[in-house]
Amino acid sequence: MEDLQQLVRECLANDRRSQEKLYRKFYPALFLLCRKFFSQPEEAVEVLNDGMLQVFTQLEKYDAAKGEFFNWVYTVVRNTALDKIRSRKWPSHNEIDEEVVTTQNNTLDKLAWEDIYKLLDALPPSTRAVCTLFYLEGFPVKDIAEMLKQSPGTVKWHLSETRSKLKPILEQHYLK
Repeated sequence: MEDLQQLVRECLANDRRSQEKLYRKFYPALFLLCRKFFSQPEEAVEVLNDGMLQVFTQLEKYDAAKGEFFNWVYTVVRNTALDKIRSRKWPSHNEIDEEVVTTQNNTLDKLAWEDIYKLLDALPPSTRAVCTLFYLEGFPVKDIAEMLKQSPGTVKWHLSETRSKLKPILEQHYLK
């Protein structure tokens, strides 16, 4: 297996073959990340490609002293996905101020990834993004609100919407 630091150095030198190797190396994990946010595989690949373009154009900003290279790439691609979500025009939702259920006893932890993607496909895109960030990525409501440029009340509404839409599906198909 090729040394990651060597591959990164070659990518910094704008070597196209090394960029392709790096892309292929991280593709499976990054595709799964993008698939969490977008129901259409084509859209997930588009965002992944946009994110990797950001990685290659901003590679000189990576600082090994601040963390692992994959974590940096993951963050860049996740932020690209969030930017795409933010750029969409969403219908306004009534805000509610309710306590959000914690992730303890999280049913999603017990499901296979294929099942989780099927559940996520049942959600509207903005609700899917909030659900992914909260339940799968583990971000608190305040951070999600900042990332998506929404109020905490709107984020809580999306979480409530997630529970109301997924509960009947879970009860019918997965929790028998």
